[in-house]
Amino acid sequence: MKLKTVSHLSVLILIFTLNCKEKDWRDDPKYQNPDLQAKVESAKQEILSNRKKSYSIENGYTSKEEAIKGFLKELVESKELGYYSSFISWEQQLQVVFPNTYGFGTALDFNPLDDYRKLLSEREQVGFLTIKANLKEPYKIQKIEWEKPRQYNQLIAHKPKVIITSNAKEIDLSQIKMVYEIGGKFIVGVVGP
Repeated sequence: MKLKTVSHLSVLILIFTLNCKEKDWRDDPKYQNPDLQAKVESAKQEILSNRKKSYSIENGYTSKEEAIKGFLKELVESKELGYYSSFISWEQQLQVVFPNTYGFGTALDFNPLDDYRKLLSEREQVGFLTIKANLKEPYKIQKIEWEKPRQYNQLIAHKPKVIITSNAKEIDLSQIKMVYEIGGKFIVGVVGP
């Protein structure tokens, strides 16, 4: 008797789940914002207009490890937060990163560029501040471990796990989220909380 009850319950859950998948509230016109949709479509067109067969950057490093070393060195030596030549610029993201990563289900796919830029900037600032707070000289990179790289069209994304020692403490710099490989050069591309 218990087996029959469990089977009936399983069938009801399956039916309920299938019905939920059919009716996505986001597809309902009363929940859609035409102005927002126009901005998202405009962003999509701008991003896709930059798709090419190959890409390059001028300020990259010869290895992913060198990219992280250069970024940390520049971050420690800088007196204030701002532009870092060892970190991907907004213009490089528009011209190189976004055309390759668009369509992979990130927040970029669903937001206007101005909103996405604000979101990235806020996350980056928190990441920079956190790294700077933990990075006291002298510091030493103990190890960098890498996950399997991800291919996004012409861009390769390398996710690191960076462990340093600073002030006699071992610290995981989890704020460095991604190093991009673009045209044979490497640059720190994503920093966040």
